Amino acid sequence: MDLSNLKSEAEKILSSAELNPLEKVKGIDNLMKPNFSIRNTYSVNTEERVEGQWDMLTELSNSIRDLVRESAWGGETPISFKEALNSPDILPEDTWDILETMIDHDRDMDWNYVNLVQFNLKHNKKADGSGFWLSPQHFRMAAIVDTVSRELNTETGFDLDLVKALYKNENQIPQAIEPAIKTLRHI
Repeated sequence: MDLSNLKSEAEKILSSAELNPLEKVKGIDNLMKPNFSIRNTYSVNTEERVEGQWDMLTELSNSIRDLVRESAWGGETPISFKEALNSPDILPEDTWDILETMIDHDRDMDWNYVNLVQFNLKHNKKADGSGFWLSPQHFRMAAIVDTVSRELNTETGFDLDLVKALYKNENQIPQAIEPAIKTLRHI
């Protein structure tokens, strides 16, 4: 399928009133997979890129990012990390406040099309299939908090410096948090 037809079909999926956010992203993924060669789970094969492909995938990334975030937040405005997890008792109030200052929602812009689609469809969907559980940065922080909580014993306490170091890691999915990403349970 040529790019203009792909773009048109993608726009139909994204604007559909009958599909929920999860179904829209699945629809986009099913539309794109047969039309692009994916080298690995995190990048598009640049050797086979055609003119306009990069722009189209960037536009889709922006739309998917907005869709995931709005599904997780219930609107365009970010909610707090504490509100997103809906588990206020797991951390003291001052720790929630510190974690909130670390989260950088603009970092979502670093996630490319493949990152957004594959990560969110695999790990970030609600159990009922209605949408997405967390925004990408809230999910990242949840996996880091889970990792740090499991790795440290109660005598040592919760290591905010380790949380910050993991969150600031340039990789979208640092190897240290991969086990937590695979085991976090969604609402």
